[in-house]
Amino acid sequence: GEVAETKLSMSITTTKKFEQFQSRPLRDCLLKDVPGVGEVAETKLKDANIDDACKIIGHFLLLGRDTDKMTQWLKDVCEIREQEGKKIAEALAEKAEKIVQM
Repeated sequence: GEVAETKLSMSITTTKKFEQFQSRPLRDCLLKDVPGVGEVAETKLKDANIDDACKIIGHFLLLGRDTDKMTQWLKDVCEIREQEGKKIAEALAEKAEKIVQM
């Protein structure tokens, strides 16, 4: 019913957001363009001086491109739920892979 339809539309939106984030140049991406970053997460990240997509990917690179460390940092410092944190970390990992291969 309604719940299934809502989940389906959310996953399509999430997939589209992920694909757009991966295909766009990092300089054109806003913090809210990072999959997993909603309004609340964006505010918490900005409180931690991460106010754009370049800075969040930079922080991920500083953590040695370790998705577990990034997820933990997002949880500890930004109070972002683990589910969202993993989504963010996985999107950053894929983006970082493209950057380091350039």
